[in-house]
Amino acid sequence: TAFYQVGESKIELLGATSEDSSIAKFLAKKGEGIHHIAFAVDDIKAEMKRLEGEGYVLLNEKPKKGADNKLVAFLHPKSANGVLVELCQEIVKEPEELPIGDEVWDA
Repeated sequence: TAFYQVGESKIELLGATSEDSSIAKFLAKKGEGIHHIAFAVDDIKAEMKRLEGEGYVLLNEKPKKGADNKLVAFLHPKSANGVLVELCQEIVKEPEELPIGDEVWDA
């Protein structure tokens, strides 16, 4: 995985790490191209609940840890016009939750 910052957006390039990975299966079925689109959200659990209430099908019941220090959840492509949609929430730790030696920087 490689991330490229473009303005306020990021482009993530994905590659298969094994022949049976989800990315390898996607490439075998559909070829190279866009795999999914991601949206940053402030409260991933609330957003999952809201979207499920609107009829979208979630691929996971709870958010999981994803790349780039994010909690992630996905919407099933069949409920999103054929597009795999990812919800992303920045993982923010309170200072008392950080391991010794880590610092919180205020940019």
